[in-house]
Amino acid sequence: MNVNYAFFEKTDGVFESFQKKLIQFGIKIYTVGDFDDVFDLNVEIKKSGGSDFKGIDLVVLEMPGESQRLEESYILNSIEPWKIAVIYSCVKNYRNSVVVIDPDDFDKIIESLEECGDVTLQDRRMFSLKALYRLLRYNSSIHREMSELFASEKFETLILEERSPLRYGENPQQLAYLAKIAKTQAFFDFFDEDTLVGLSYNQIIDIHLALSLLKYLEENFAVQVHHGIITNVRKKHFNFKSLRGVMAANFVNDELIKGLKGNDFDIVILPEMPDLSKVEIRKFIKIKDIPSVEVEKEYRFMDGNFLIQTPDDLSNMRFLSDEFDVQYKFANVIVALSRSMACCIFKDYELMSISTGQAEQIDALETTLRKAEKKSMNLDGAICAFDGPIKDIDVVNSVIGTGIKTIIEPGGVKEDRIVREKLEENGIKLIFSGKRRYKIS
Repeated sequence: MNVNYAFFEKTDGVFESFQKKLIQFGIKIYTVGDFDDVFDLNVEIKKSGGSDFKGIDLVVLEMPGESQRLEESYILNSIEPWKIAVIYSCVKNYRNSVVVIDPDDFDKIIESLEECGDVTLQDRRMFSLKALYRLLRYNSSIHREMSELFASEKFETLILEERSPLRYGENPQQLAYLAKIAKTQAFFDFFDEDTLVGLSYNQIIDIHLALSLLKYLEENFAVQVHHGIITNVRKKHFNFKSLRGVMAANFVNDELIKGLKGNDFDIVILPEMPDLSKVEIRKFIKIKDIPSVEVEKEYRFMDGNFLIQTPDDLSNMRFLSDEFDVQYKFANVIVALSRSMACCIFKDYELMSISTGQAEQIDALETTLRKAEKKSMNLDGAICAFDGPIKDIDVVNSVIGTGIKTIIEPGGVKEDRIVREKLEENGIKLIFSGKRRYKIS
């Protein structure tokens, strides 16, 4: 498996530097100009490793990027059949012929040649897999562009790229890993491999939800998420003793660190490294900035089918009222990111109580009020936010007399007028957000 003959598609830039280094090892270089027909490369690749050993055993290619012009002739002319054939020839003969399509691998090959005079078998396998993967992306790109050109959105193709293995899935007996759509930027790209190691499926969900909520809050907020449910949002009174799940904050101070004493969090996420000798933390994650990623579509998988939708815009919340309190936004984003039906009570920049995942809005409200009563919460002047419009007058009757002074809900139903009149008669403001925020999962 020695490297004696190499083919270079390109000979400038980083390719030229790599070529010069290979020449120092006595490797003979061939280029496109050495072949009357580049399809002849397939014959030379098959010779590599044979008894006479005169074939090409290192092939360096440049994979084309995505074309941007939706013109049939342009797309078809960008297809390079010889290159596809060469990659397959190298993969079939991977023990003797190395295919390299990523300049980031050039140094690795040089190091291997310096150490043992050859490219290791495992590296040859990895280079083959990388070439096949890039070829898959290349073909998918052409397929997507032609589907759009020929008005055939039915054939949209998704290619998933594995990001990191996870400790286990939703339950310990399930295997799981983190993936993303190939050639896209994703939320967890901002986390290094060491940070992701050892996390479970549910912890990934909790981290994403905690940071997604924190993104819409002002400075000096701490949030807690447990089993996919927002359970704490506050700017003070940081008593986290015995609490579980994920805690994330966009600041660090002595009061917060003191509040973490005696916690039982699985993960704590902070922008600065605290003195961990003062508090016991199972896993600490440091973040400089909360990841912000724009996605064109959201996907939900259901036994072979995908539900696809455009993402909801939570960054541009508007309220149909002349009056605005920033806490309206905070309460509204909490229910927007929670499972429907959702209801939360917010007061003095603190989540007082919340209920999510209920079948009916009245159930969500009554559960939220019951939780607040159990904790002896004073709800005088509080804000109550719903993710859906109020259609049931029993919801209004249950709010009256609790001390709640503002209701946030989408509106847009025939009951709006009756609800507004009943609330205003009892000194409660009704403010419409104008958008339903139902979230099933």
